[in-house]
Amino acid sequence: MLNLSNYLISNSSWSGIFKYVKEHPEIIKNTYLELHTEDFTEEQLLKSMKDFGKTILPSKEYDSFRKALTSLYKRKSISIKRENLFRLFFVLGLKSDTEAQNLLINYLHQNELSARSLDEFIIITALKLQLSWKETIAVREKYALQIKKQDTSPSEIVEGQTAEVYYSIICDRIHSLADLYTYLDTEENLSFFAKTCNTQYLALFNDVQLKTLYSDNGKQHIHIFIEGHMEEETIKNYYFGLYRLKEEQIILLSHIFENVFMSYDNFCLLVQRKRPINISSGLFLLSTLQKLLSNDDESSEDFYVNFLDPEEFLDVLNDILIFFGFPIMNPDLDPFERLILDVYKECLKQHSELSNEDFHYKYLENLWGYLEQLSKVYL
Repeated sequence: MLNLSNYLISNSSWSGIFKYVKEHPEIIKNTYLELHTEDFTEEQLLKSMKDFGKTILPSKEYDSFRKALTSLYKRKSISIKRENLFRLFFVLGLKSDTEAQNLLINYLHQNELSARSLDEFIIITALKLQLSWKETIAVREKYALQIKKQDTSPSEIVEGQTAEVYYSIICDRIHSLADLYTYLDTEENLSFFAKTCNTQYLALFNDVQLKTLYSDNGKQHIHIFIEGHMEEETIKNYYFGLYRLKEEQIILLSHIFENVFMSYDNFCLLVQRKRPINISSGLFLLSTLQKLLSNDDESSEDFYVNFLDPEEFLDVLNDILIFFGFPIMNPDLDPFERLILDVYKECLKQHSELSNEDFHYKYLENLWGYLEQLSKVYL
């Protein structure tokens, strides 16, 4: 039996920052010369980051960043807000947007930057152009109203548009700060941006059809269709099919894994794109584990996985996560992913003699059993 207390506490992402700097010595060479060597301590890195941050951040921003970083270092908090993540890119002296994406996905367990968001579009472009933080602030302030006014969700539920904008606009057309201003000063270009993205939303609902309907006042409503027919309470059926528990148990689990579990009312808002949040990696994983293929007749399909091979199991999950812009699994930082992997290891140890399909079924059964136990722990 697993010790359920291991899944009630999240660890600080400071360890991810420290590991990133350790594994990228060019940061020391280019930014933190006073450290001299790779054999530095966490305390020395913190001091260097604060010292350099003080030179490039406005005083009020620096104070917020310093407090957030120190709180991470002291393990009083587990992560920092998106705004301080943006500052972190510049304090670390990152040289490109791809370096920032690597830091987010592989070290800090954060979703990648999305060009769908106007603010993150500016951050991506600033990193690509190697703008200073001061120049980046100026761009963000110039378009602050447009950032605030952007729609909660894109007007069309279409996958692939964000990648197209990244390559055709950010990479091919914007080569200077003047290019960036020219692009954003063109009104029709701003209609693309929204607070949430389609890619991760469509990744979660890849097994149904989503249709956008509009009321007389122009408000957006999304309906779920199964096999081409809209069914009464389809969203509720999908909700309980996803979570497999009673609603009171789901609510209790939302206090433990707040980005994974949610009430039915909040799920309805998520489906209708009325909540200004993106799909979490945990929620996507919960859904994906149930959709993975394990029948050997389906071994040629993309979502097939040999559950009896631990390396393949982890590789497939990480490949799927990365493809849709989620961070790779990080059980050290994320207690829900820790549970997913610990249940898998325990099940493999106990039931390696089962067929792949039967093991998949048993693994999910055990996972939901532990989740039900965890809901009782919270009581």
